[in-house]
Amino acid sequence: MDFNKELEALYPWIQRMAQSYCYTRQDAEDLAGETIYKILLNKDKFDISKPLKPWCLTIMQNTYITKYNRKSLIHFIGYERVSEHKSGFNSHSALMFKEIISALRHCSRKSRCMDSVIYYAKGYSYDEIAEKLNIPVGTVRSRISAGRKMLCQE
Repeated sequence: MDFNKELEALYPWIQRMAQSYCYTRQDAEDLAGETIYKILLNKDKFDISKPLKPWCLTIMQNTYITKYNRKSLIHFIGYERVSEHKSGFNSHSALMFKEIISALRHCSRKSRCMDSVIYYAKGYSYDEIAEKLNIPVGTVRSRISAGRKMLCQE
């Protein structure tokens, strides 16, 4: 089996599948391109005794889910810039926002878990956070869990 030729033959199918996941043609082309890139990057991990289509589809689904999750997360701004953004809130929203920022500051002084929670909220994966903070992935998971609990208690 010539991997590159078979992948080339599957490319129109990959584009159609990407279109079924995305609303715009540009997003579908981006998803198809990222999928092809990841397939080529990991082609040495492909088991040639199995069909290529399901493997390609799995890579596409994982790529799409990762992108979707990163876009849907709440993105934090630095809390030192809070005063710049307060003017657009009504009094109730401003009070809630102030309480959230206060809880974040309190937790960050109390524990090292808030740095992990903030990176996670920005859309980083557990592995990326572990690499940035130079700690094991298991530690990242437990810190994020502890940080969530702290924020719920505040």
